[in-house]
Amino acid sequence: MILSNKMHLLDGSFISGVTPYVDIDSVMKHPLWGSHLLLNNEDAVIRGHKDYIKAGADFLTTITYQASIGGFQKYLNLDYDQSFELIKKSVIICRQAITEENVERNIQVMGSVGPYGASLRDCSEYNGNYIDTINLKELYDWHKPRIQALVEAGVDVMLFETIPSVIEATILLSILTEFPNQKACLSFSCKDGNHLSHGETFSSAVEMFWSNDYRKQLIAIGMNCMHPKFITPLLMSVKTKNVNFITYPNGGGIWDIAKDCYDDTQIYKVSIDDLNIWNKKGLKIFGGCCKTDAIEIARLRSLIDDLHL
Repeated sequence: MILSNKMHLLDGSFISGVTPYVDIDSVMKHPLWGSHLLLNNEDAVIRGHKDYIKAGADFLTTITYQASIGGFQKYLNLDYDQSFELIKKSVIICRQAITEENVERNIQVMGSVGPYGASLRDCSEYNGNYIDTINLKELYDWHKPRIQALVEAGVDVMLFETIPSVIEATILLSILTEFPNQKACLSFSCKDGNHLSHGETFSSAVEMFWSNDYRKQLIAIGMNCMHPKFITPLLMSVKTKNVNFITYPNGGGIWDIAKDCYDDTQIYKVSIDDLNIWNKKGLKIFGGCCKTDAIEIARLRSLIDDLHL
């Protein structure tokens, strides 16, 4: 898959997308953080996807960020094969939403693969500390079937997202090489304007993954789930040439770990001036993460369209 010279619009937060159609408190409290809706509320998932299509998204993301074989077995009482098929179903549901909306533009499906830390439900995707103690073979075995399921379901692009460390990214991309025809994006979680959540510099991670054999399968690299104010310094820190970037920041403040909620006093509205700066640096895919809904995605669609007039 080749990205065009224009910026592409990713959808927003899955949770924000289904909020109008579910009891959102129960979804937020569920250990699978929304991916269980694949089993018990398919209609809400489709409606959420359709809202993002209507808003102008070029990419839809499967609701598999928190999905895993073990998680589905534990919390949905499914067996291995049923869990595998439920992950595949996430792609089918995206395709169904696209077909039913029947829009003329080409909409592609990104298969969400979140970090192992998300399954721990302790915000460790924002520090990556587990990578220092986990058995890396176990980490490989945990990620492999979720990736395989999405590939078998025919996802257009894999989206390794909110990845806090170079080590976990390396494992994900090594699995990707087992499916040589599959394209992917790699998006890190970052703690400031220079560093991944685990501590490595963003610039060194980009250089590492954009400049070797992984480049054959990567269509973009970047970061997500952080305050928009970090995007410019992160992008500008990269000296590697001709990088295609992806970024999709939070739309509603910063997650306060101590209070277990969002601090909405720090909301930042991305402007066309921001997009112009990022576009010149090579930003190819932009969208929204937590607290970004279809209304905001529609606003971003308008900004991107104005950018390319």
